[in-house]
Amino acid sequence: MAPSLRRNNNITNNNSSGRIRISLSLTCLLVTAFSISLIIGLVFQFIAVHRIGNRSNDHINNAAAAASLMRGATTQNAPQQQNKPPKKKPVIAYTVTITGCSEKNYSAKEATSLITQGAAVLQHSIHLAHTTTSSKYDYQMYAIIHPAATSCSVTPMKQLGYQVLVRNTPFHNSDIQTKFLRENIDGASCCGAKEFLKLYAYTLKEPVAVILDLDSLVLRPMDELFDVMLMEDENIGGDGQYDHHHDDERRKMVDQLPIHHRSTSSDGSNHKEDVSSSSLYNKRIDAFYTRDYNMINPGGEKYAGVQGGFLMLRPDEDVFAEYVDLVLQGNYIDGRGWGGKYGYFYGGAQVQGICSYYFGELHPEKGVELNRCRVNQMVDAPRFDMKMKEKRYRDARGKCRDGREQCEDCRETDVKDIWSVHFTLCGKPWFCNSNLQPLCSKLHSEWFRIRRSYEESRSDDNGNELRLLPKLEGSYRPEIYHGYCTGGGERGYLPLKI
Repeated sequence: MAPSLRRNNNITNNNSSGRIRISLSLTCLLVTAFSISLIIGLVFQFIAVHRIGNRSNDHINNAAAAASLMRGATTQNAPQQQNKPPKKKPVIAYTVTITGCSEKNYSAKEATSLITQGAAVLQHSIHLAHTTTSSKYDYQMYAIIHPAATSCSVTPMKQLGYQVLVRNTPFHNSDIQTKFLRENIDGASCCGAKEFLKLYAYTLKEPVAVILDLDSLVLRPMDELFDVMLMEDENIGGDGQYDHHHDDERRKMVDQLPIHHRSTSSDGSNHKEDVSSSSLYNKRIDAFYTRDYNMINPGGEKYAGVQGGFLMLRPDEDVFAEYVDLVLQGNYIDGRGWGGKYGYFYGGAQVQGICSYYFGELHPEKGVELNRCRVNQMVDAPRFDMKMKEKRYRDARGKCRDGREQCEDCRETDVKDIWSVHFTLCGKPWFCNSNLQPLCSKLHSEWFRIRRSYEESRSDDNGNELRLLPKLEGSYRPEIYHGYCTGGGERGYLPLKI
């Protein structure tokens, strides 16, 4: 080939190679530029997303802070909320005792009916006191039943929500050391030795137990009494004295208690025993009770029985054992009572007398007497009868039964001031009495009001409302008996069905 032609071909090849190198360089530049733009785009996208997330978090935080401020909180150094379980309320035990099914010549069927009337309305009154108010306490109902009463009471009491405890008398009569008490402990009372079933309240697990009779009614919470009894144990010294004498909180608590303020003379002397709120500021209280001054003669007020229809106590197995030992020792003297002083009256050989002996003689530091016009109200007359015929009692005519110079007339107490009722002198509401003292009429009306509330509120096992309300056909004194009595006496009463 000619040299000129080869030279042209080389020139052509060189030009082609140059174009190819240029093309490749441009391609690399384009790829590099695209990669850089893609990286930049991803970076901007990440920044944008991050900012949006921060703004979203800021919005959430600001919303939470605003809500917190609306609730009156502060956003500065605010502690984190924790889901704590609700604090359980302390439980108060309420006990009733059932000793038989055929007392007072009632058949088992009639006894069951009478038991359920009182038990149902009492339970509901306690339920209302603990649930429809701001009470700080819950409650548990107990029925302490003697084996002789199981056939007529176990089933209905369980149906009414009572926890049933079947118990024998806590001692054998044959083990009582003294002949007189051994032979007479079943006499002069409603229930004989079986009444000591009430002492089993001392064996319960709850911090406070309240002994009531079935013919009782609770009209308001008794938190003030529970509060004082349940003050922190660390504030009580080994001698039973409250360590903080000037504790304002305790003073306020004690000052509002319905205490029976008395000033009584001791035996044959001019010494006065003052019982007031201030004397309780530094005292540990293990029991509250009322006394029955209707059972004693003039001059015996200091030895009046503890009324068996109400006793609030601090459960303690040792105290239970001490009571049983007292019975077995048999220090009950014929014609004089426990320790020769306490309990020579109806029911005195049983709980009313031995509790009076316990709190009056053996352990006066443990119990406090309450105002019987407020707690365990029985609507009793405050003064001795002006018509007393016995010469030795003439000087006592018209004087206060409790030994005070001035005494409150429980028959004139306003219903709103009454904490609990005991239907003794007023008669049982289900007897549809025809002749009632004015306050008794009001208290019977309260019982029937609460009965109606119970019937309206109970439900069946499925939780559905059960409103099988009886037709209130009774036209006998409807302002008192709310249509539940067709006539005077037990036969006129429309019984509650369980």
